Amino acid sequence: MLHKKNNEFKNSVQNYVNHYEDKNFRQVASKVFKGWPSPLAETWRLSRLGSLSRKKIDPIIPDFKKKEPLKNILRDSISLKFIDGCYRKDLSNKLPDGIQLTCLDDEESLNFLNKIKNTNLADHPSTFSSLSCSPSIIKISIKSDFNFKDILEIVYSGGKENKSVHPVLFLELNKNSSLSIVERFSHSGSLIMPLQLIEIAESASLKSIKIYDDNINTYNLSVHSVLLSDKSSYDSFSLIKGGEFTRSETHASLKGENADLNLNGVYISGIKQHHDLTTAIYHDVPNCTSKQIVRGVLGGESTGVFQGKVRVAPNAQKTDGQQMSKAILLSDKATANAKPELEIYADDVICAHGATVGELDDEQLFYLTSRGISKDKAREMLIKAFLEDIITDSVDQRLHEYIFNEAKLGLSSILL
Repeated sequence: MLHKKNNEFKNSVQNYVNHYEDKNFRQVASKVFKGWPSPLAETWRLSRLGSLSRKKIDPIIPDFKKKEPLKNILRDSISLKFIDGCYRKDLSNKLPDGIQLTCLDDEESLNFLNKIKNTNLADHPSTFSSLSCSPSIIKISIKSDFNFKDILEIVYSGGKENKSVHPVLFLELNKNSSLSIVERFSHSGSLIMPLQLIEIAESASLKSIKIYDDNINTYNLSVHSVLLSDKSSYDSFSLIKGGEFTRSETHASLKGENADLNLNGVYISGIKQHHDLTTAIYHDVPNCTSKQIVRGVLGGESTGVFQGKVRVAPNAQKTDGQQMSKAILLSDKATANAKPELEIYADDVICAHGATVGELDDEQLFYLTSRGISKDKAREMLIKAFLEDIITDSVDQRLHEYIFNEAKLGLSSILL
């Protein structure tokens, strides 16, 4: 049954592509698309897609007349809007001169596809299905020496039952540029499959926040590839709280010396939600650092997954790679899985990983309740402190209150 349904979605993608006979990149991508990953695949063993594969899903045809009011959620931000995977210029703010947004033409899209084929995304189901079905590949380029002091805010919405949505973004930071970006996923469809390629040039820096807050019936399979050059930096924080099944997968390659990477995240899961933060970091050159901190809070019958891989190439001496995952279970029916992995081929490195799963500390609860605080309030205080720490370390001060409030909204649904 699984293979039959795999073929159904693959056929749906091919039928969609046939409407674009003049688009060579779609034809190439659809031929590479393999369908759903096998439940026996090691990277999908803890996040199986059996129930999704049994759904009848077709790629969405965007409704270009759909209107949603433009509302900048953040102060001092420039907002861009994607609906049904399609960039909507008519619903977005004007960008400053240092930031250029373009829709790739067929030849440029084919070049983009070839870039993706040379990354580690080939086995992810969102990669070539989204390249086949995206309304257009959007490229955002930050000019050299341009420091964008405000925040670029991207809101993804739309979707429809039994339809898949395929936003594709190519983010390019040129030499000595800097950008802070906040992306919010708020879909109501059956399946969302975002694909991103991020290239950070020499001495450029990107601070990125992703908030996954899709409808409770939504599957979101996000995949990102990040390429870092000499002296570049990438600080990423993901907050997963929405969707029936949300997986955020990031592959980061440190290809320039003295590059710095922070890849942190929080998942807040309740009911029967399944949330997955999967990362793979490739240290290809010497003198680079990477750090991953992941924290999860799980209630109801939810499940959480952290899979983190750090690979250090033979010549990547002086590498510093750290991983740490902690999860708190609020229900005896909730489950947290951690799979940190180190693959080291160099000898002069500092690398470590760790993972803990447990309940709230009884002694701390007793201390608070003995001071007249109710047990429910004490639990809430300890959980918020558990998340406050990582949010403070991961998020720009001007966004701290906003992100912490978003996390508290997620907690409110599982602390009832």
